[in-house]
Amino acid sequence: MPIGHNKEGSQSDWRDLKEYKMSFRLASGAINATAIAVVFTLAGCTGSIEGKPSGSADPKADPSKPANTPAGPGMSSNPGTGEPAAGAPLPPPGAHPLEPKRDTAACKEIKPGGAPIRRLTRTEYDNTVRDLIGEDKKLAKAFPGEELQHSFDNSAELRSVSDVLAEHYNTAAKEVGRAVVAKLDTFLACDSAKNEDACLDQFLGGFAQRVWRRPLEASEREDLKKAFKAGRLSTFAEGIDAVVRVMILSPQFMYRIERGVPVPGTNYERLGHWDMASRLSYLLWGTMPDAELFSAAQAGKLGTRDEIADQAKRMLADPRAGAMVTNFASQWLHLRDLADAAKETEIYPNWKDEFLELFRLETEHFVTAVWKDDAKLGSLLSSTSTMVNGPLAAFYGIKGITGDTFQKVALDGTQRAGLMTHASLLSAKSGPDQSSPILRGVFVREQMFCQPLPQPPVTVDANPPMLNPAMTTKERFAAHRNDPSCESCHKLIDPIGFGFEKYDATGAFRALENGKMIDATGELAGTDVDGSFEGAIELTKKLVQSKQVESCVASHWFNFAFGREPTDSDRCTVETLQTNFAKTGGDMRQLLLGLVQTDTFFFKGGL
Repeated sequence: MPIGHNKEGSQSDWRDLKEYKMSFRLASGAINATAIAVVFTLAGCTGSIEGKPSGSADPKADPSKPANTPAGPGMSSNPGTGEPAAGAPLPPPGAHPLEPKRDTAACKEIKPGGAPIRRLTRTEYDNTVRDLIGEDKKLAKAFPGEELQHSFDNSAELRSVSDVLAEHYNTAAKEVGRAVVAKLDTFLACDSAKNEDACLDQFLGGFAQRVWRRPLEASEREDLKKAFKAGRLSTFAEGIDAVVRVMILSPQFMYRIERGVPVPGTNYERLGHWDMASRLSYLLWGTMPDAELFSAAQAGKLGTRDEIADQAKRMLADPRAGAMVTNFASQWLHLRDLADAAKETEIYPNWKDEFLELFRLETEHFVTAVWKDDAKLGSLLSSTSTMVNGPLAAFYGIKGITGDTFQKVALDGTQRAGLMTHASLLSAKSGPDQSSPILRGVFVREQMFCQPLPQPPVTVDANPPMLNPAMTTKERFAAHRNDPSCESCHKLIDPIGFGFEKYDATGAFRALENGKMIDATGELAGTDVDGSFEGAIELTKKLVQSKQVESCVASHWFNFAFGREPTDSDRCTVETLQTNFAKTGGDMRQLLLGLVQTDTFFFKGGL
């Protein structure tokens, strides 16, 4: 069973780490045999793989004093563990303005959802290696594709380690080891020729601590020293190379292993400061903590809602937050589908496969620009400006733009406005030889309204109607909709998709199809903005007005942030996200600031 398959993050997650370690046995042959043995016997993943997680409450501790409470004035973290000293009470409900309001049934008491162990995604892996060694090697680009759940690639439940992926992990670990050794003087301020043991201790207390995103325990240091000795055939650098490779291949690096401490009298845990640093950094940046987060964890300054809020505000002003939001949007909008969206040049003679990359870049640059501006969902959906370079401007028919640099331009607001009229979405949700009211309609239903549709019956011919040079797409699909086996679903799909018919399969605007004027009237049903509309621009206006769309996007953020679907325990968190998102007019910055104050983020449930 893949690690994290237990949605509530129970003790079985720790047992599943044994399966993870076994998956690397065939992939680690390049490291000295003794060093390989070390990576599979390290107890540091939890202090004890077979036992309770290190950092769990001491059964001999005074039960009247919370084991993991926010450090207050004159209080410090317990050395080496990153756990706050006991004695301070939990902050009272409502202590922070962005904390969930306790005036609803779902939020009356703190009841957070579980926190399954999560393996780094390809993006998180590359970002972490980049920030760890100072080189953007993009090693994870060679990894096999991720399993997807609800459009996102970070599902804790579905993602497992295949033999092929293990081989790639081993190759990547070698590359990281070589990169560290090549510039070892940047990670060590000592002379190994004079005092090798002192230099190794400095490395384990500095760089190695950053690899595992927390201080090493004494037993872990000893095991890594064994790996050093096994790998040191003739030089100090060889030993360091072995240590780095062991650490990069370890669960402590590859997984976000959170070691919570139970809060007395409850069924949930509080996180230590080091784990909270990683929660913040991987949510808001998609990478490891920076020096300031590590310092805050060391000082025990990540235990209160105010401390978390202050760090989140700082982090959202960093460019890495914009990259994270763009990654979210890229997955939410299915930009990955562009990889298979090439068109037939016999039908579209001006088509170039290079357009697909330009389409992707346009949407990503546009999302980044909106994030820097007002960060509003409404701007994403209705802006009459976009980001283009010379070749993309030529595709859109925009004059006066040359060169490869993307720049902001105004659009003809009668033809295009916001994401729904980007060529990236329109071409990805089309066939190679024709537009697709079905794909476009399903996208709006599922990604904008969170209304999943069932798969068509296996007996139904899912192919689109045959091309007919005497008919428009809407005319060809009329018979399709009249089929009794298709009607129940397609009456919810096709009327939305017809609103996009003034854009062909490439995403180019058109007024005619096969010499006939295009009828782009459509209709929404089963939503809070039901009714007819004329074309994608009017549809966009309805989406901007819809509270269901706001709630849907907030729900997508939950799935992306926690790598799983919500459970009954997450009702307060989901309701809070949706309510606050609506109150702020769809402000994504405020949504993220509120997200790190929710019960599911601040605590760890599922005990």
